[in-house]
Amino acid sequence: MSKSLMSSAGLTSLVSCLLVLLCASPASAAQPTIALPPFIITGRITDARGAGIQSAEVRVRKGETLLARGNVGSFDADTSANYALAVPMSNAEIPTAASSGDALTLEIDAGADTYSDTNLTITAAKPGRTLKLNIRAASCTNPYGVSDAYLNDIRLYVDACGIEGFLDADGNYQPNADFDGDGVSNYAEYLAGTDPFDAADAGLKILSWKAVEGNPDVMEATFLPGPNRSYSAERADATATPALSFELRPHQLTPEQNAVKKNYLNTGNEDPEVRAIYLYKEGSSSLYRLRLE
Repeated sequence: MSKSLMSSAGLTSLVSCLLVLLCASPASAAQPTIALPPFIITGRITDARGAGIQSAEVRVRKGETLLARGNVGSFDADTSANYALAVPMSNAEIPTAASSGDALTLEIDAGADTYSDTNLTITAAKPGRTLKLNIRAASCTNPYGVSDAYLNDIRLYVDACGIEGFLDADGNYQPNADFDGDGVSNYAEYLAGTDPFDAADAGLKILSWKAVEGNPDVMEATFLPGPNRSYSAERADATATPALSFELRPHQLTPEQNAVKKNYLNTGNEDPEVRAIYLYKEGSSSLYRLRLE
């Protein structure tokens, strides 16, 4: 009887030891931390006037820890992105890398100005993924939602030109008003980068109009189109009298001589990118313009 009880006790002790060993095994073989392909954040960062910011830095933080940093440069028709950051990723939660689902902060530092109002919270995607993020970085301390630089330019322009009615009786900006009567509010024109004083400018912002380097007979029009819009190019003879008469002219999407010619450029509903169209000059006294259909 005693021997039987001892055997039972010994068996119980053995099972207990096995249970301890089994429970301890996972801890003793913890999964190692592995560096994964980075999470890429890229796109355009522009100033209040829609021009590419230069001599600025863009950074990504996880809490207070800096994960990635890089310089911001200008952009044109061939380079629609002016910044790119590779955020390190890990399979484990560590301070020096992001994991899928982590909240990250993107900030822009332009020397004297750190655009705290444009700090964005980003959710880290899966390793190897790319996030396209376009940002207009502008200091905004006014209650209207427009940049301080833009509001200052507006007030200077109104004052210099003696324009009445754009600002209210107390000199305040009126975001919901439509001063030029084109069906687009003053604030919407600010967002689109169009002229709130010109009814003909309600969705087209031309960035440059110049001859192609090395081929002065080809004109390059660089502009930022809006989504779901159609654009055309027109030409007029500058010597025509009594008035100019613009006519539709075909354009090309590349500067080569044998490029396919089009009459219209149609945009989709994706986020607009800087585009360029090319026209061959017709005479030394021609005038050209872009038209929003």
